[in-house]
Amino acid sequence: MHLSTKKLAKAYGFLWALRDVCLDFEPGDLAALLGPNGAGKTTLLRLLAGLTGASAGAVRFDGAEFAPGNTALRHKIGFLAPADHLYEHLTAAENLRFFAALYGRPGDAAAIEDNLAAVNLAARAGESVANLSSGLKCRLSIAKWRLLQPEFLLLDEPYGVLDGSGVDLLEDFLRAQCARGGIVVVASHHIARALQLCTRAVILHQGRVTFDERKQQPWPSFDQAFGEFLPRGDS
Repeated sequence: MHLSTKKLAKAYGFLWALRDVCLDFEPGDLAALLGPNGAGKTTLLRLLAGLTGASAGAVRFDGAEFAPGNTALRHKIGFLAPADHLYEHLTAAENLRFFAALYGRPGDAAAIEDNLAAVNLAARAGESVANLSSGLKCRLSIAKWRLLQPEFLLLDEPYGVLDGSGVDLLEDFLRAQCARGGIVVVASHHIARALQLCTRAVILHQGRVTFDERKQQPWPSFDQAFGEFLPRGDS
C-alpha cells in the first residue's frame, strides 16, 4: 500500500486546523508524528483514518481517493488511541470475535487465544472489558489490531496508559507490522521514544508540515526544526 495526501486541509468554522498537508508514505514506513499541542496531529490522524472529512485536498491509497464512506479502504486502516473503541459489556474474547467478523478476518478460537496470549491477557479472556484497567484495555486494543492486521495503522498517544512491558509489546508489534510491508504513523509527545522507534519523522506546527525526513544519526536538521517551537525532551 502507498498512501499520499495532496494539499490536505481541515477547517473548524473559521479556524484552520490543517493547511496544505502533502505527505507520501511507503510500505514499511514507521513515522513519528510530532508537534506541540494544537499542531493538528489528531486532526491529521482522523482524516487519514476516514473518521472525518477534509475541507480541501485528498487522501489517496494506491492512487484511489479515500472518503469516509469507502468501506473497502476503511477495512485496511486501524486507529489505536487511548479511547480505542471496545465494547465494555462484552468479554475480551467476545470483543476480538466481533471485530474479526466486522473486518472479515479469521476469528476462530485459536486465533483469538493466540492474540490474547501475545499481550498477556489469556487469563482475562472471559472477563468483561468494563472490569479491565485502562492499561489492560490498551493491551486488548493491541491484540485487536494484531488480529485484524491493518495495512495502515495510526496511533494517537499510545504510551500514556501502558507499563514498561506493555510498551515493549506495542513496539514489537509495530515493528512487525512494518516488516510485513505495513505503514505505521505514531503521534506522541514522548519524543525520545518515538524517535528511537521511527524510521522517519514528520513535524506539524500550526497545522502545517514543517519537517519530513527519514531518520539519520546524527540528525542536526531534526534538532533544529524541533527546537524552533518546543524544547527537546519527553514532555
